[in-house]
Amino acid sequence: MMRHRLQFLVTIAVLHAPFAAWAEPSASIELDELPGAGPHAPVAGPEAPPAPAADAPDPQALDLFGLRSNRDGLESRDGISALFALGRIKQETSEYTEALGVWQQALDQVRERHGRWDPRNVTALAGIAAAHRGLDQYQDAIEYYGQAIYINRMNEGLHHPSQLSYLNQIAEMQALLGEWQEAVQLQEYAYYVRQRQHGDDSPEILPALFRMADWYQRTGALLSARTLYERAVNIIERHYGEDDIRLVDPLQKLAMTYRLERYPVAMSTRSEEPSFRITAGGPPPDRDFHTAQRQTLNPYSVGERALVRSVRIQLEHPDASARERAEALIGLADWYLLFDKWNQAMTTYGQVHDLLREAGWDDDQVAEAFADPVALEFPIPAAPSPARWTEGIRTREGYIDLVYDVTDRGRLRNLDITDANPEGLLDFRLRRSVRAARFRPRFVDGAPAATAGVTYRHRYVYYTQPQAPAAEEADELEASGRMQETANRDSG
Repeated sequence: MMRHRLQFLVTIAVLHAPFAAWAEPSASIELDELPGAGPHAPVAGPEAPPAPAADAPDPQALDLFGLRSNRDGLESRDGISALFALGRIKQETSEYTEALGVWQQALDQVRERHGRWDPRNVTALAGIAAAHRGLDQYQDAIEYYGQAIYINRMNEGLHHPSQLSYLNQIAEMQALLGEWQEAVQLQEYAYYVRQRQHGDDSPEILPALFRMADWYQRTGALLSARTLYERAVNIIERHYGEDDIRLVDPLQKLAMTYRLERYPVAMSTRSEEPSFRITAGGPPPDRDFHTAQRQTLNPYSVGERALVRSVRIQLEHPDASARERAEALIGLADWYLLFDKWNQAMTTYGQVHDLLREAGWDDDQVAEAFADPVALEFPIPAAPSPARWTEGIRTREGYIDLVYDVTDRGRLRNLDITDANPEGLLDFRLRRSVRAARFRPRFVDGAPAATAGVTYRHRYVYYTQPQAPAAEEADELEASGRMQETANRDSG
């Protein structure tokens, strides 16, 4: 806890500045496969640790980079830039431990020859940070990126854009560590720097605007994200016209903010990452510091109009392919289905069938594309975190096997849990949450049809408390036995 608080204070100290604060699109579609819509202040820091021992360097590689080896390590004959080049090569080939040693030697030489405030310190410190990140040592990486930012600001100024890549790296790692509020604050500062560089209404601000809006959306700040997407629409209209193809992306993302009000990402994502990351796809409800923003009047018709407009632009664009037109229509049909507008959904799905036939598909190909139900929203709860984090906490991978029916209206019925490991951890919560699941039903002869016996295995990460070695070994043997029984049953 003390380290976490110290890290938070250090990060805020190095990155303090006025923040500019302002109150997932459908997956792509190929003509041979129709996917489902997706849910959705100085930094002191420690000195770098000594580089681990490594094998003797290759003499040809040393010669290539203008280096020679002696008992003290690598020394550059032709300049520090040779060490920088070697560090980048090691980084690109994922030799992170060796890269860490090279970058540390580069930092030592920069400080010895040019001092601690020379701009080349920034490159070396960022290299050390990147190597730590490659080794999954996120806290160390954050500290060294912080040092790089501070020296960069001493040389380039407080608001220079050259620091942005380091800010983005820190923000991404803070998100991985669950420090969502700190990550968003860094992104707000990065957006502020871009505003100073490009202004509020220039097209050059659009990439930074989209990045900031996407961060707001990831953390549940839907009103803030919506404000920025609307600003993007206004900028594009003013500079390129009201029918420009560049409007499609912000209009779709604007519509997504309304969809996420009804189906929040934290309850709709089916991502299954075997790591400590938040498996629900965003901050869990008890950490969501933007929850209050979801309490709106839910004017979903505004989102619908934005999505309809994006579809119209794509259908009328002379260079739009059949794939893009089909993608646009099926996204709109899925929207209607999610918001219980059954007649509009079926009419639009019918337009997709017609478009595919116009693109050269025969009836069998069209039927195959819609032969199975597709999950549009499938809310799986995350495994509970341990009551108290200690050094002995371990992560394990569990699974639940499901069998269910999908009605012709896209609803889930007759859910049965056929196997689970560990048993009982998610069973009750899962039964309750998946009642809100929504599917695009399969189609037979152009009409929606029910589907029985759909199977799905949900894999997830859960946490175990420390226990005696004998008990731990017994648990592993029991789990192995259950897996073998499952394999035997499946093969039978």
